[in-house]
Amino acid sequence: MSTATTLPTRQSTFASGTTLVADNGVDDSKGALGLNLLHSPSEPLIDFIFVHGLGGGSRKTWSKTSSVNHYWPQEWLPQDPAFKNVRVHSFGYNSDWAKGKDNCLNIHHFGKSLLGEMSTSPHLSDADTPIVLIGHSMGGLVIKKAYLLARQDAGYEALAQRFHTIYFLATPHRGSDSAKFLNIILEITFSSRDYVGELERGSGAIQSINDEFRKYANDLELWSFYETEKLTVGLFGAFVVDPDSATLGYREERQIPMNADHRSICKFDKPTDSNYVTLRNALASTVNSISKLGRLTVELTRDVLKSGQC
Repeated sequence: MSTATTLPTRQSTFASGTTLVADNGVDDSKGALGLNLLHSPSEPLIDFIFVHGLGGGSRKTWSKTSSVNHYWPQEWLPQDPAFKNVRVHSFGYNSDWAKGKDNCLNIHHFGKSLLGEMSTSPHLSDADTPIVLIGHSMGGLVIKKAYLLARQDAGYEALAQRFHTIYFLATPHRGSDSAKFLNIILEITFSSRDYVGELERGSGAIQSINDEFRKYANDLELWSFYETEKLTVGLFGAFVVDPDSATLGYREERQIPMNADHRSICKFDKPTDSNYVTLRNALASTVNSISKLGRLTVELTRDVLKSGQC
C-alpha cells in the first residue's frame, strides 16, 4: 500500500503586493496560461520571460520532474547572486497538440498573446527595465513574432525598445521534419492544429517570420543553443531540431552546442548540471552587460549634469 505525503504550501509576498504560491506536488505540473510572475526582487532592474514550446507548459518545460524544486527559473535563479536584481516571469499558451478541440491558433496568435500580456502586466507596463526572453523550441518563434508585432506597431514602440536579448533553445528557425509526422497523426485522428503545420520545414509562416526578423534583429543580442543528442522514443532516435535549423546564421549571433536532446536542453537535474552551468553562465553574462550599460548611463548623466552647473 502506498502512502502520500502532503507537503506544505510555500507562500511569498512581495512589496509590490504580489503573492506567489507554489508547492512540491503535481497538481499544476504543466503550469498556468498567460504571463506568470515567478519572482520579484526588491529592486528589479531586468526582466526575464520564459516561453515554452509545442506541447509544453509554463512550468513543465522548465522542470526535470513535477517537483517545484526542479522548476529552475523560480527556484534556482532567485537564489543565485548573479540574478539578485532579475524579475522572473513565465508565459503559458495552449500548444497541447494532442488534447483539446480543433482551433485556429497559430504562431501569430501566440505572439500576439505574449505581446498583449507584456503590455498590460502591472510589473512590465509601468517599468523601463530591459527584457530578456528565453524560448524553447516553438517558443522562440513565438518570441520572434511578438517582437515583430511590437516593432511594427507604434503603440508598442516603448515596449519594443526594451527587448534586449533573446535566447533560443532548440528553436526550429527553418522548421522541423518532426512536425510533418505530427500532422499525419492529427490527420488520422481528424484533428487540426495550424501551428503544427507552421513548424514543417520551409513553411510559409516560418519563412515570413525569418524574413521580417532579419530587418529588426540588429538591435538585439541573440543566443542560439542547439541539441547535439538524438531524442529517443521507443526504438527510434532523431534530432527534433538539427543544428542548421536551430541557428540563424547572423553575424553577431552566439551559437552554443549543448550535450542534450530536444527535451533535456531546458531541463536539469541540479544547479551543478554541466548544461545548466553553460546556460546559467550565458544568462549571467547578459545580466552583467546590461548592468554595466546601466552604470555607464548613470555616470554619463551625472557628468552631463555637473558640466551644466559649471
